[in-house]
Amino acid sequence: MTDLTFDDASHILRRMGFGGTSDEINNLMSMGREGAVNYLVNYGSIDDSALTAVAGDGISPTFVTQSFNFSDPNNNTNFNDNEIKRWWMTRMVLTKRQFQEKMTLFWHNHFATALSKVPRQYMYVQNLMLRNHALDQFDALLLAVAQDADMLIFLDTITNIKGRANENFARELQELFTMGQNNLVTGQPNYTQFDITQIARAFTGWQFRKTPGGGPFDYQFFVNAAAHDDGQKTIYGQTANFGGQDVITTIAAREETGQFLTKKLFEFFVYPLDLTNSADVATIAKFAGVYTSSNHSVKTLVTSLFTSDEFFSSRARFGLIKNPVELIVSAIRMSGGQYVPGSPARRDATLYTRSKNMGMDLFDPPGVQGWTLNTGWVNTASMLERFNYANTLASNRPANSTTPGAWISSDTINGFVGPNAKKTVKRILSALGPLDLGGIGPLKNYLMTDDSGNIVGFSTDATTVDKKIRGLLHQALSAPEFQLN
Repeated sequence: MTDLTFDDASHILRRMGFGGTSDEINNLMSMGREGAVNYLVNYGSIDDSALTAVAGDGISPTFVTQSFNFSDPNNNTNFNDNEIKRWWMTRMVLTKRQFQEKMTLFWHNHFATALSKVPRQYMYVQNLMLRNHALDQFDALLLAVAQDADMLIFLDTITNIKGRANENFARELQELFTMGQNNLVTGQPNYTQFDITQIARAFTGWQFRKTPGGGPFDYQFFVNAAAHDDGQKTIYGQTANFGGQDVITTIAAREETGQFLTKKLFEFFVYPLDLTNSADVATIAKFAGVYTSSNHSVKTLVTSLFTSDEFFSSRARFGLIKNPVELIVSAIRMSGGQYVPGSPARRDATLYTRSKNMGMDLFDPPGVQGWTLNTGWVNTASMLERFNYANTLASNRPANSTTPGAWISSDTINGFVGPNAKKTVKRILSALGPLDLGGIGPLKNYLMTDDSGNIVGFSTDATTVDKKIRGLLHQALSAPEFQLN
């Protein structure tokens, strides 16, 4: 067993999830590197029943009762765009299966579809599908995505018919979902326009319909034989009567797909790669080999990433910028905060609205290319939103524990207080990272300074603690170092 330090375990939980309390980190630390990663990856064994009672776990009776009236999802004040955003934010804040939600977030951006074009019920069902298939063999996940009503609508496959092939899905399947336009190593094109037209023919007739006797969220894929082109097709130089499933199997097995998917996962979870650097090219080749040798198992691939020396390197530590969802959720989880999503009549809209204002509107990415990760998150407008969120979280003092929203309780605030200012600062920085600010003098002085700027020493009276510790949290949550993951 490879031992873990507290910093190592914190790094794992920030990347594979959204961070956690010292108790959660110490628990992972006791498992060692491989044990901690396996625990988070094998999330099916983690009891998440408490989440079901609050947010719903899939289409559960509790979720139906508390959130949506499924009798008419198109005409229902409870089932609306904002509600599914609130539902998913609630899951990310409260779940014990952090890696499952983190992978769902990754795939949501990888297979990007948007409420701007797709009705909410299909977006919701796709989210359930991505969560259920998150660690499958990539072939199976890709097929599930291609046959999902959401994607069939978003990339116009439902209008793709024999004699009038629509090329949208065929193009994005190759460019954005599997291989990329060019080989990552050689720079040579991975496909031609002719391949696009032939692949589009293979997907003609792919449609969906309501499941007979099923509920309003039950849809089934089918191939409309009358609209399907069953003629010979030449794809990547091979000629046969290819159908859409044949194409997916072929693409998933290509070396370029292993490289492309490896790079995408690596840059989301580890650190940005430089393809002009031979060592980084070798890194892609190494993990792409895991993809190939494991029969395209996403679970095996990500496990190899998280147990690798690359993941634990200094280059990886705080080497990514938190996206808005990561920032919002991690601030609550790492500070030991509480979150109440609210009842059907009185729900909290703060979290998903703040994420949108920071540039990440869940269920509505800017286009099929998704959000550009690790760049563009930090600018004048978004940083102001981040600072305002930090202030609200740190200073929020609800009248009672049932008030919808996120806050940090007085008991948690008191738990940060040490015997002196220095140890108090260190406790907070440890909880939020651990963060290294290059010196704690200014924060220590803040705790010992009154409102007039006079050094008065460190006081632990209730009023001072409530004001100063919350102010210190606000500063730490706003620090440049906390924006990094």
